[in-house]
Amino acid sequence: MIELLWLLLPVAAASGWWAARRELARPNGVPVRGTEYFKGLNYLIDDKPDQAIEVFTRMAGVDRGTAEIHLALGNLFRRRGEVDRAIHIHSSLIARTNLTADQRHRAMLELGEDYLRAGLFDRAERLFQELVDQPDHRAIAISRLIYIFQQEKDWRQAIDYCDRLQQIGGEAKNKEAAHFCCELAEAASLRREDAEANQWLLNALQRDANCTRANLLRGRLAMRAGDHRVAIAAFKAVEQQDRGYFPEVIAPLSQCFSVLGLPDEWLSYLRTIQQQDHGGRLTDALAEWLLKQEGEDAAMEFLNRELQDYPTLLGLRRLVEIKLQRGVGAEYADLRALHSISTQMLNNAARYCCASCGFVVKSLHWCCPSCQEWNTIKPMPDLVIKTAA
Repeated sequence: MIELLWLLLPVAAASGWWAARRELARPNGVPVRGTEYFKGLNYLIDDKPDQAIEVFTRMAGVDRGTAEIHLALGNLFRRRGEVDRAIHIHSSLIARTNLTADQRHRAMLELGEDYLRAGLFDRAERLFQELVDQPDHRAIAISRLIYIFQQEKDWRQAIDYCDRLQQIGGEAKNKEAAHFCCELAEAASLRREDAEANQWLLNALQRDANCTRANLLRGRLAMRAGDHRVAIAAFKAVEQQDRGYFPEVIAPLSQCFSVLGLPDEWLSYLRTIQQQDHGGRLTDALAEWLLKQEGEDAAMEFLNRELQDYPTLLGLRRLVEIKLQRGVGAEYADLRALHSISTQMLNNAARYCCASCGFVVKSLHWCCPSCQEWNTIKPMPDLVIKTAA
């Protein structure tokens, strides 16, 4: 309660100042409101916040000036997580008949924020829809509607409002709109409507030329259609857009090159990328391909050289696997234990990390579950940084 008191003291002080101004302005000098303010403050001190809110809310009917105080009071309660109290204050304000148009719109905006915090999206949506027609609040209302449609997975409406926000000169949301298009493409793909899916993916790339997700999905659709050359082009585009997502296309790219009978081309491409990226998944993929195409000696030579400069857990496990394939017996017990331990560590480790908030997870999410940012979760490189000598 002490924390709440310190939080509300500035509001009470401002209220008292305003009360003094109004009382001094009256010709008869009769105090009308000071008693009410002190009564509300006493309720706070006596740990009766509900009664204090009732007093402060009731005073909003005296004149328009107190509306500013109550807007601030409700905002403070929402920030504390006491959303019910914030809703009570802001909804009571809106019910008053003596507010200016601007004050009413601001109260509606704050109440919409309260409903958002409470998860009452339908109520929040109605308020923000009304505010879309108000120039002073249009941009923030549209932004909040985009968030609501995203939570409700109403991707078409979310795209429409992204366009509306850009038309009025608000914050560009091309990256988000591109992912909304990808969501619709994935839904169409599940229905086997590949033509529609491709149209949504082209729409996504028009909105955001660096949308790696769109090219990843285009590659998968092309593979399903049997057009492996188009798939290769799409997957290579992922690497050009953001090399951080390249581990996601290693397996399908390998399959495409294999179907087309182009092992040398795949190996050459892998080596080119590996010169710039020494992450574990790329090292493991290159070692696996060398093992199939050139044999154990070539794969072991590559791994021994690579792990000296760029140690990774995946590379180590691959090296142990190759050595275990060469023999059995008691002398290989340590290697089997090392293989088991490294496998358990890899299975339990998080493979993806959000570049925005640091959230780690085992599977790829295009929208971070923690910070709600799009396209910030990327594969972790599994690169062990060696201590300098």
